Amino acid sequence: INMLEKPDSGQVLFEGEDLSLLSQKNLRKKRQQIGMIFQHFNLFEQKTVRDNIAYPLKLHNKDKAAITKRVDELLGFVELSHKANAYPSELSGGQKQRVAIARSLVTSPKLLLSDEGTSALDPATSILILDLLRRTVDELHISIVMITHQMEVARRICDHVAVMEDGEIIEQN
Repeated sequence: INMLEKPDSGQVLFEGEDLSLLSQKNLRKKRQQIGMIFQHFNLFEQKTVRDNIAYPLKLHNKDKAAITKRVDELLGFVELSHKANAYPSELSGGQKQRVAIARSLVTSPKLLLSDEGTSALDPATSILILDLLRRTVDELHISIVMITHQMEVARRICDHVAVMEDGEIIEQN
């Protein structure tokens, strides 16, 4: 969806615009509006929780005070203010995923992509992460496209479900 891989056919429309037709420069701009949550967290092990979350804003040369304010907001939202100076090696899997979610939200995206965002977690932690994602939709008004093989995950959080097989939608509700 964010064109990290080019489709063989069809269109990828985001806000009515076909992403496959954009120049690299314009595609990079559009990608700033799309956050990503990965299965394996993809945190920088040598950076603190605060620095992991702040990283996208630093890449965009945002003001230091604005970065601090936004990171503090998100640490509160994901309930990790007390872990701001911890390193990923000091966190549980659920805490790591909450850091990853905060990092994906730091640029105020319009869309989040969650690629198997709970599959590396135990069932109880998965429920907590799904509840956080539901709060993200409800409180921050951000849409989430969730890729999952677990139907119970889809049933718990999704407003709309499409089942795909071999690149085709075979069922939806």
